[in-house]
Order: sequence, then structure tokens, then C-alpha cells
Amino acid sequence: MFNAVQYFNYSNALEALEFYERNFGAEVTGKVMADNDMFKGSLEQMGMNEAEASTFVMNAEFEIFDQKFMASSTWKQKEIDNEGASVCFVFDGKDTEAVHKAKTFYDQAVEAGCRVDMELGPTEWTELFASITDPYGVSWMLSAE
Repeated sequence: MFNAVQYFNYSNALEALEFYERNFGAEVTGKVMADNDMFKGSLEQMGMNEAEASTFVMNAEFEIFDQKFMASSTWKQKEIDNEGASVCFVFDGKDTEAVHKAKTFYDQAVEAGCRVDMELGPTEWTELFASITDPYGVSWMLSAE
């Protein structure tokens, strides 16, 4: 069995993970930093000091709505444009709990300063849809089916 998992790169993945935990209800399920013992002798080769290694995410896994995502920091905190990276959470529009979760996610994202690309509401194709873009350029959509 195979699963496709969205993998994000950020100039500061640690900051992005904390943003998602605080504002999207994400749960970080695993995180390996560059200061992990397995990289102890490699910092010079990787071009970073111990302070940089303590904030550099080699690989992380997080979940939102029980969906798995992965992330890492870019080398030398190179700026990266995530424009065009999109995630669409599809949910049962007749399930009141799912609708409540979608509305809560949307409200928290807006309150956190995410850009609203399409306000939460009915569209031609569904009774409830929204699209927001987070501070890292990732588009997050909610769509009832």
C-alpha cells in the first residue's frame, strides 16, 4: 500500500510547525532536528553551528484533521516560495461535527492572519467552501461534499 503525503519546505520549518500547532490545531507527531545525536559529527559538513542546528528541522511529521504532512527546513534558511502548494480538506457537509470543525479551522486561520482567498460559504459546486493562504504561501481549502 502506498500513501501520498504532502511534503513542505520552509526557510524556518520550526516556526511554521509552531504556527500550525497554535492556529490550525496541528499535532506534531515526529521531529528530528539537526542537533540530533545522529548528526553530531556532520554539522561542519552541513555548514551550520550548534545554535543553527538547534532550530533546523531535518524532518518533521504533523497531522491536521488526522491527515499526515511532512516538513523540513531549507539549507541555510533559503527563502522558498510555496505559492501553488495547495491542500484541500474534503468533508461531509451533512455531518454537523465536520462542518463545525471546518468552520473553526477557517475562523482560527483568519484570526491568525491568513489571507482569505475565498470566504467560507456556498459556491456553485458545494454548500460550503473556503480557501485561505497561510504566511508561508500554502493554500488551504475546505470543501463539503
